[in-house]
Amino acid sequence: MADVRDYLELRGDITLAERPFNDVDNLVLATLSYLDFTGVVGGPDEPGTRLTDACGELLARSGGDLASRVRSLATIDERFVVAAGGSSRFGDALLRDYVDVRDDERVIQFSAVTADLDNGETYVAFRGTDTTLVGWRENFVLSFAVTQAQRAAADYLARELERAAARGCRVRVGGHSKGGNLAAYAAASAPVLLSGAIERVYSNDGPGMDRSVLPVSCHDVMGERYTRIIPSYSVVGRFFSDDAPATIVRSSAERSLQHDPISWQVGPAGFVEADGPDPECLVVARSFSAWLARLDPEDRRLLTDELFDALSAGGATTFEDLCATPAAIQKVIGSLREVDPRTRDMMRSLLGELVGAGVAAAGEAITDAAAGAATRAARRVAGLVGAPRDQEGEEN
Repeated sequence: MADVRDYLELRGDITLAERPFNDVDNLVLATLSYLDFTGVVGGPDEPGTRLTDACGELLARSGGDLASRVRSLATIDERFVVAAGGSSRFGDALLRDYVDVRDDERVIQFSAVTADLDNGETYVAFRGTDTTLVGWRENFVLSFAVTQAQRAAADYLARELERAAARGCRVRVGGHSKGGNLAAYAAASAPVLLSGAIERVYSNDGPGMDRSVLPVSCHDVMGERYTRIIPSYSVVGRFFSDDAPATIVRSSAERSLQHDPISWQVGPAGFVEADGPDPECLVVARSFSAWLARLDPEDRRLLTDELFDALSAGGATTFEDLCATPAAIQKVIGSLREVDPRTRDMMRSLLGELVGAGVAAAGEAITDAAAGAATRAARRVAGLVGAPRDQEGEEN
């Protein structure tokens, strides 16, 4: 089954003038935002760069290792970059206003880039979560406060809308994962006098906002101009989800790996739609939501601060750093054991909720041996945060 790379290689010769912008085009541009364009695409008030030139320069600077320029767990490869840059559909797009900010003290991971398309429209792409601890910490902050990245996204989009209004052009805005959340938040927060220039907002498997933090959703504000796309096994895209209808697409990946946008399946008419959501992911998502609903905002803040302070105690800044050496692993384990008892209780509660959800979703298909293995694994993980283990857990 084809994906966005096949789409670019097989249909990239069809210009936007010949076939209008579609949902798959949105995913292509949202995925491009995961590339580190530092030194390749200029920042605000600097000249723009044609996409084909930017892709060529990026490949040249990567020295054959594009992974060093990918700020995501998504499986973005050279084939995707070559196909995007070489397509008639996007090659002449002008990339500009590239911003990439990471500040651990302010707890912000934010990146955006704007593409002026040759059909006269503009697409504002917000990057999703990268592999940094500060980026994932911000994801947790979503549950109890407006994040610094959301504020930055709102400011960025407002500037682009002002520019678009002066040029008389339409703006599309989107992103994948946290980038979808930033797009939705920025659009919902846009000044009324400017929001009319927004053609469409895309959230590609992005989480929503807790109603206690933001009472009005993007769907409330944008109505049919808000497009939500999720894979059949979507957990991230169901966090704080609003009542907006969603297009559910097939993926070549298994379970939570379907979050990878490169795995989404594409056919001649656009995304290949799934028959419906995976029942197991619904159980897990509901269990997480039920657990979260039992925590007040202060408890959510406590859990977030203590968990990520512990993870970064040994000097780690990325998830790769956490397991880089045996010494790094020991520092993480030691820090987790020292967290506040109430935080440990919350961690154990979440672990129990999700393990229980997984077993429940498997239903009769799961064997006693598999259920026992899942339980023993849960006990071992719980032990890392100081959870008491019973005799059976010690023996196993």
